[in-house]
Amino acid sequence: MNDNVRKEIPALSKSRFMAGLQCHKRLYLECFHRELEDPVGEAQQAVFDTGTEVGEIARRLYPGGLLIAEDHLHHEEAAATTAKALPDASIPALFEAAFRHDDIRIRADILARTGDGRFDLIEVKSSTQIKEEYIPDVAVQLYVLNGCGVPVRRACLGHVNRAYVYPGGEYDLPQLFSIEDVTDRALAYAAEVPRLLAEMRRPLLGSEPPEIKIGKQCARPYVCGFFGYCHPDLPEHHISTLPRVSDTLLSAFEEMGIEDIRDIPDDFVGLSFVQQRVRDCVVNDHLHLDGELADRLRELEHPIHFLDFETFNPALPLYPGTRPYDIIPFQWSDHILGRSGSLRHEEFLFDGPGDPRESFTTSLLETLGDRGSIVVYSSFEASRIRELARAFPARADNLSAVIETRIVDLLQLVRRHCYHPLFHGSFSIKRVLPALVPGLDYSDLDISDGMTASLAYAEMRRPETATERRRFLKESLLSYCKRDTEAEVRLYRMLKDRTIA
Repeated sequence: MNDNVRKEIPALSKSRFMAGLQCHKRLYLECFHRELEDPVGEAQQAVFDTGTEVGEIARRLYPGGLLIAEDHLHHEEAAATTAKALPDASIPALFEAAFRHDDIRIRADILARTGDGRFDLIEVKSSTQIKEEYIPDVAVQLYVLNGCGVPVRRACLGHVNRAYVYPGGEYDLPQLFSIEDVTDRALAYAAEVPRLLAEMRRPLLGSEPPEIKIGKQCARPYVCGFFGYCHPDLPEHHISTLPRVSDTLLSAFEEMGIEDIRDIPDDFVGLSFVQQRVRDCVVNDHLHLDGELADRLRELEHPIHFLDFETFNPALPLYPGTRPYDIIPFQWSDHILGRSGSLRHEEFLFDGPGDPRESFTTSLLETLGDRGSIVVYSSFEASRIRELARAFPARADNLSAVIETRIVDLLQLVRRHCYHPLFHGSFSIKRVLPALVPGLDYSDLDISDGMTASLAYAEMRRPETATERRRFLKESLLSYCKRDTEAEVRLYRMLKDRTIA
């Protein structure tokens, strides 16, 4: 590659700097080939929207602050507005202030005056704790602000306080948010920014993206927007699909020139028990299903309840007594299998205003009764029941009895006793179901995963959602949750009646 093909390169933004830290190829593609980027899915967009909402609420910590309104496509205009407002001591804080130094553009979430001619820089995150990847984010802003001559007293990270219990009414903002001083860490990192920038800019001069092998950086600390572009021709059974594969193991395979699980030698000794089983099933195109699983399933007590919950977890608490990101159950589905083989279906979806948890709990205990095993797929439902027991002490004994004596986790049984090559290293029901029960999947549904269900419920509960749209979302949610418990029933019947050595 000729590093001197380009005469100039585009200015970098804070987000491009962070992309370059993750992978120089990602940065190159963001600068020159955005058309290759994966579409932003509903789940990712929801994360962006949550960040925006949390950032807007955090501004209320500094009443009277000025929002620099020009968007990112009009950076120079935003910088001019910022420069005009910066010396005005009557403005207590600037939101989205724009600066440029060393050909790096930034927008600072909050610049708050300190009363001594300096500012506090606050980068707001929608998470509940400081993460290591946030420090470079603050550091590059500090680097630019220092280069622009803006006196900064403290560099801080603001995040949602998970311990805050919402009492109802207006948020207590100083309790809702934690503002933590990271100045020393940010300054230490900022000293490395010039070197890092030089390393990032060098490949940008080339006519082709740098050759970087796929690896853990493709999804750390975030899934790269060009993941699909960089992973088009991987083998069907790529080594990365081994369950819980470590960096050390991936490096060992790379040194051996192995990309496909089918090429792992018989005498390779670095695999765990489960990984060895996966390797053997893939190599022999073989379903492993041992007899202990069927024996365990035959021991279940009728009537057998096949149970699934749907939930959402708002970053900003909506109901008194809840905290940020509390998981709120709003829907359940229960397929009930009698000893004679009869099967009936019960379901609940809270579609009214207010907190769904009390109605959810009452209806759940009614459908479960006091007899029969309860089959779930993962520990998720048991965790939610424990939380409901804490929230509603009067129901705690009944809810605790469900967990202590009746719940059976089908996921754990499948993980211990079963593997099919079409699992591709995952034991999620979305992978297990079509492999073991051909013809039954989620492709015919408008909602096909839990995240989309959460987003649909959030939309359904908004007052401005049109009646027809609300009806569609409700029907889609009911169909999805029902499919989950139908899947559990079908898996149970298949696994109970079939054993392969």
